[in-house]
Amino acid sequence: MTNILHAMLGKGLGGLEQVFLDYQPILEALAARRGGTCRGVVRRGGKVAVAQAGREPPLLTMPAFTDWDPVSVGGARRVVRAADPALVLSHGQRPARLFARAAAPGTVMAVCVHKPVFDVTPDTHYLCVGRHLAKLAIERGAPVDHVHFIPNAVTPPSVQAAPFARAGHSVRIVAAGRLHRKKGFDVLIRAIAHLRAWGLEATCEIAGEGEERPHLEALVAELGLGGDVALSGWTADVPAFLASGDIFAFPSHQEGFPLTLLEAMAVGLPVVASEIDGPIEMLKDGVNGRLVPEDDPDRLAEALGELIADRPAARAMGQAARTLVLSQYGPDELARRLEVVVDLMLTKT
Repeated sequence: MTNILHAMLGKGLGGLEQVFLDYQPILEALAARRGGTCRGVVRRGGKVAVAQAGREPPLLTMPAFTDWDPVSVGGARRVVRAADPALVLSHGQRPARLFARAAAPGTVMAVCVHKPVFDVTPDTHYLCVGRHLAKLAIERGAPVDHVHFIPNAVTPPSVQAAPFARAGHSVRIVAAGRLHRKKGFDVLIRAIAHLRAWGLEATCEIAGEGEERPHLEALVAELGLGGDVALSGWTADVPAFLASGDIFAFPSHQEGFPLTLLEAMAVGLPVVASEIDGPIEMLKDGVNGRLVPEDDPDRLAEALGELIADRPAARAMGQAARTLVLSQYGPDELARRLEVVVDLMLTKT
């Protein structure tokens, strides 16, 4: 019998939370085949706990104030007693540290690494969503046989983009993500200003919310782009939003293995992305998308303009991106990779 504890203590509903939700049914099925259970645990009062309140089997909840406060540590110990796990798989550092204190000796400990900020501790396995993160884990001292690459995945969308099919309309550039400085949406807004200065008719809609909204709104006003750039807030149907566009822009400064980029590729949108870790593992410039230097609105605008000018080539890149995602980054591939790694972890501590 193999019991698994699967932990994620994030507050929101972003990429980390979505990966947790993608993993949970796979781990439940895997544990059941071994005669055990997989109990998912999330932050009490967090958005995942609220959104998944009616789920069967239910997710466990616990407080998550700090990595060391008695209330959170006590919550972790209660969860461990309820789950009796042979394996604890955490998303992020906080649950990893809490459950390292609470787990029984001999429990296999694993962390899913989503971004470059993480610690390496003895006898812990690292499931890295990007090859660059796996390389970092090894450089920081993790044994090679305790580091595993499992890229993120997306469900095949029920919609597909039709780039540049709307006769008589301006080109529609879409972007999505948390409004945070690392997402580079200010770079995109400046690139849109360049397109307008060059006489190219294009609008841009950015879906998402966050602390950068006031700054981005001020930049839109400063550049006189009120009629060209819209900050539309979160959308309940990301694939449908993406499929409504002609081009997807991804000007981020730092990523793991970005789900939103995968989602845009999956609907068949031509994409322009920063040439940074994460996107460079998905995209080959000129084949299934365009890569441009990070934090360079001029080059981003040039790449967007080139796709607008050569629409057959842009459509071909979008279709190549869709083919790649559907063949390599779907739920079946994720389940296969995750099962292989769980088998390895349970036989090699």
